[in-house]
Amino acid sequence: MAPPAGNPMLPSVDWRTAASCSQAFSKGGPRMSREGALDVVADLHRHAQTAIGLVTDYTGLVPATSAPVDVVDRIRWSRINIAGFRRLLTGLGADVEEAGVPSAAARLTGVQAGAVLAFLSSRVLGQFETFSSDTGRLLFVAPNIVEVERRLRLPSREFRLWIAVHEAAHLTQFTAVPWMRGHFEGLIQTFFDAAEPDRSSAAGLALAVRRALASARDDEPQQGPGTDVMTAVTSPEQRQAISQIQALMTLLEGHAESVMDGVGRTSINHVALLRRRFDRRRTNPTTLQRFLRQLLGLDAKMRQYAAGRRFVDHVMSERGLDGFNRVWDAPANLPTEAEIDRPELWTARVLGARG
Repeated sequence: MAPPAGNPMLPSVDWRTAASCSQAFSKGGPRMSREGALDVVADLHRHAQTAIGLVTDYTGLVPATSAPVDVVDRIRWSRINIAGFRRLLTGLGADVEEAGVPSAAARLTGVQAGAVLAFLSSRVLGQFETFSSDTGRLLFVAPNIVEVERRLRLPSREFRLWIAVHEAAHLTQFTAVPWMRGHFEGLIQTFFDAAEPDRSSAAGLALAVRRALASARDDEPQQGPGTDVMTAVTSPEQRQAISQIQALMTLLEGHAESVMDGVGRTSINHVALLRRRFDRRRTNPTTLQRFLRQLLGLDAKMRQYAAGRRFVDHVMSERGLDGFNRVWDAPANLPTEAEIDRPELWTARVLGARG
């Protein structure tokens, strides 16, 4: 799909402001000696290569290309994602920045992007980053991994391999399935093409903030339209695109969760301990974290892990690995949100009745 030149629906972002704000707002990581830091970096590189082989053996999916592995700090993670977002939006038709003073709107969006990335940079453990290069790259945020394993008192080398398996599963999804990256970018293109230029967002934003604050105070995620920023400011057509993106991301996250435990049962000691303590981290955020999760729609991501995992495990138990892997044959085989919740609908549509 050829992107339209100068698409006015795409956000104008001052990426230099985003980078400087993400650095200014970023928190420092845990204290470590130089030798300890070098050991973590080397360990994660080793585990990444091991994990890619384990995931290939477990899933039957063979990556078509190799992707670099980077062990980064929080600031470097933000900069790589800024480069990825900039490349993605430019490819979709966003105006290329020109020399000179950026507009006030572009600077404001840059501040917002930098603040969000700074928050996320202290939470993300690993990521298969798809947009900053042609091959994508596998990222591990070393200070966050060390911080979590210390706080939860986890066996370090086992935890690092377990996390590496999760991210290697994402690498495999995007490099072994030839249409995945193009399909994902096409959904994002559809989202921006469906934007309504005259849609008022101020009231929706205010509602999203109020509901996010209520969710943070009440310890309960708010449900329904307008409960996060994206829902509050999008058109009905955009929400259809969001539904497809959500279903895809739920599948990918659930598959990675299933793979990390499936591999863990045969290759990682104490995987039950890792899962129990790690899930506790996900379900017990601070009040500030609950507010930001709700405002940014990140509570939906937390639910993706559980819903996607149930879908994958159901199909695997009913139809086996070969049956589940039909999901990668073509975009038409991806589950809808309704099918994620009711996997039997997907098996009937894609696999048909048992012979």
